[in-house]
Amino acid sequence: MKKRVPSAVLTLCFVIIFTRLLAFDKDSTKTIRPPKHYFHSTLYTDIYSTGTRTLDTVNTISRKLKSFQLTQVSLGFNVPFVTKDIYNKDSTRISNLHLLLSGGYSMINLNFGGISRHQLSKTYMGARGFYNNGKKSIFFLEVSPFVTRDNGHSYTRIYRLATTLLYNYAANDYFSFRIGFTRSFLWGNRFNLPYIGIRVGKLDKVNFSVQFPRGVTFSFPLGKHVRGGIYTRPQGGLYSFANTDSIQVGDFSNNKKLFFGRNEFLSGLRIDLLASRYFNAYLSTGFTTRNYISFSSQAKEKSKYSPYPNYYKQNIKGSIFLNMGVVFRFGKTRSIYNSRQLYNAIDMNNDIGDNGIHPGNGNIPLPEKKIKINNTDDVLDLIESQDLY
Repeated sequence: MKKRVPSAVLTLCFVIIFTRLLAFDKDSTKTIRPPKHYFHSTLYTDIYSTGTRTLDTVNTISRKLKSFQLTQVSLGFNVPFVTKDIYNKDSTRISNLHLLLSGGYSMINLNFGGISRHQLSKTYMGARGFYNNGKKSIFFLEVSPFVTRDNGHSYTRIYRLATTLLYNYAANDYFSFRIGFTRSFLWGNRFNLPYIGIRVGKLDKVNFSVQFPRGVTFSFPLGKHVRGGIYTRPQGGLYSFANTDSIQVGDFSNNKKLFFGRNEFLSGLRIDLLASRYFNAYLSTGFTTRNYISFSSQAKEKSKYSPYPNYYKQNIKGSIFLNMGVVFRFGKTRSIYNSRQLYNAIDMNNDIGDNGIHPGNGNIPLPEKKIKINNTDDVLDLIESQDLY
């Protein structure tokens, strides 16, 4: 015997379908609203890994640690939530304001050969603001609170704040410079540093950029959907560390929680696949140089703003590294084609951040091919050669 579908279910299905049809019909008469923002909502993931390095046998702590290797996995996003165009009296847009929410999570698997493994994490949530005066200047501010911990050890949780304040001046399409201030933990400790940078060349074509303390990049197109880059940039951070193996750092009676710092310079080749404005992937490899690791204790710190004294610091050998990532972008945006000021803002949004990750400028439109224009004589010759009698 066949089971009958309850009438209430049929009625509910009819109501849902009818409501959808009404909504479709109602919406079809409306004028399509233009996109609100110039920035895409972006989600990216990044993986970074190094080889194993043997530590020296002179230092007591180095002998205990034996060797060092790490793998870092990061997930991040940024979402625009305010875009405000400012017009003058004759309705000409002269400037705009952008506010974005940014956040992410990164975890490093820290492998020392002589002690237990540790998973150190960093979770951050912050905001970024851009003011474009519509001419040649962009003002940028990022405030990024974050928390670090050694996973599985709640007492290691500690809250910190990274900030960056920048002024970007674009003299023309081929040259811009930045100046400002950054409070950064990217160098393996807490530092207050000046920010100085210059770029020569167009962002959507060949360009060379020096951004202290973020790195140096030479970027060039390799076709319609591929970009290449040769770069050197810092990679690192300052993390909380559970001293479960009784590493003797600082005051031995007060070193249950330590601060682990790491920093290295990555020098290598990067290839970006720009499949579409909604997706790009990248792969890079090269060598790490000027590597060091350190342990600090929060005891006897001088102030809340000065760097922590390193009770243990070890320069380590270089290594081959591998770095890869994928980037997804969502939603429709307003047209930014040939808007060099917005190109600069997008580049800043992709490059600034205290995680050392650059998701790529896949959302900067590629330059269109120029249409060949024939002169008058060529057109006349073509017409005459194809005249029909």
